[in-house]
Amino acid sequence: MLLLLPALAQALPTEPAAPIATEYDATNGLIARLDFEQADQMVEALLRVEAYYEQQGFAESHPPVAFVIFGPPVAIFFKNNYAKNKQIVDLAARLTALKVIDVKVCEFSYQAEGLDSDNLLPFVSTVPFGPDEVTRLVEEERYRYF
Repeated sequence: MLLLLPALAQALPTEPAAPIATEYDATNGLIARLDFEQADQMVEALLRVEAYYEQQGFAESHPPVAFVIFGPPVAIFFKNNYAKNKQIVDLAARLTALKVIDVKVCEFSYQAEGLDSDNLLPFVSTVPFGPDEVTRLVEEERYRYF
């Protein structure tokens, strides 16, 4: 999958994604549903979140959409992989700065990939185990899937 990311980064759409037609109840928060078997889903999800928030006028009342990243894709958010993932990272960093998303990477996953937390990009936070964080957000915090 990581081999596909450089080609994907060059093939990012230049036009914004279509706004989301469905209304989301973001009272408790939203979490991005990602299938890490398909690399393009991260970019697609980022663009959909951006379009949704543009449609909503970047209202402060909306909490950021949680992006919990686990497995090999955690490597995207490390400084030593920035050049390969520049467009994805830049989009995620911009949306984080606008408080549209909150990117969290799984510590277990990045350690399994041999990555060092000192090289984690500054806008990314960590969670001990990604799947547990997803479960916690959905079951305890009542987040809904975006």
